Amino acid sequence: MRQDYEIGEKKKTNSHLRRETHHRSEMKIVLIGGRQMWDIEASGKSSIGNTILGIDIFETGRRTAQCVSGQRYVYGRQITLIDTPGWWWGYPVDNTPKLDQLEIMRSVYLCHPGPQAFLLVIPVDTVFPDIFKRSLQEHLELFNERLWRHTIVLFSTITPPNDISLQKHIGDWPDLHWLIKKCGNRYHVLNVNNRGDDTQVTELLEKIEEMVAGNDGNHYETDQALSEELEEKRLAVNEVAKQMMAKVQKQRTRLRALIKGEFKCVCEILRTRLKET
Repeated sequence: MRQDYEIGEKKKTNSHLRRETHHRSEMKIVLIGGRQMWDIEASGKSSIGNTILGIDIFETGRRTAQCVSGQRYVYGRQITLIDTPGWWWGYPVDNTPKLDQLEIMRSVYLCHPGPQAFLLVIPVDTVFPDIFKRSLQEHLELFNERLWRHTIVLFSTITPPNDISLQKHIGDWPDLHWLIKKCGNRYHVLNVNNRGDDTQVTELLEKIEEMVAGNDGNHYETDQALSEELEEKRLAVNEVAKQMMAKVQKQRTRLRALIKGEFKCVCEILRTRLKET
């Protein structure tokens, strides 16, 4: 059964919401979530972004180090997607590099005036113990509390989705059930290996439109002053990282020269001894 939304003192049915969203021509979406885990192939945020846009815009197979934006006209809508760095599931936010944290926070300022939706990407068969919940909560505190009303849990898969198995999986993990409830019971499944299935993407876009209508068409609100502060911090952290990298590179150069010099010295000693014999 589909979720109805309370807006002030009036209640709108989903059919009403769908009628209101027919003319929505632009969507701004931020992809958030942890990094790929274990040996799960092609089930990360970047693969999800490519599946939604129907074209390989985001690079897969390597970590997303900084926010990346992709745009395309999809099924009558101009879609802007922001891919963000992921975090390690099960680890506190303090274990996530400061630059990654700043990039995650910066994502909402790359789609002015703010995203209409966040897609929280989770591989469909992922276990979801309490430690994952706590890690998720800490990382989502990089945003503000209004994030939840703009968020859909997006389960990624590389095999045909099975709704019965998914329902059982959600029931087996109370913290996953908590997460879906926290997001207003909004979730969707996307098979990244089946781009030929237009329905799975159009249904996702319709769910986003319903959510946006339930929010009176409002986007996630951003603070411009915070944006400027984040940019200053990001540049400062970047500069420190560059200095550290230059220092490491200099040390490597010295070490290579030292090794080369010692090797040359050893060769000279060996030649001398061979001549003596």
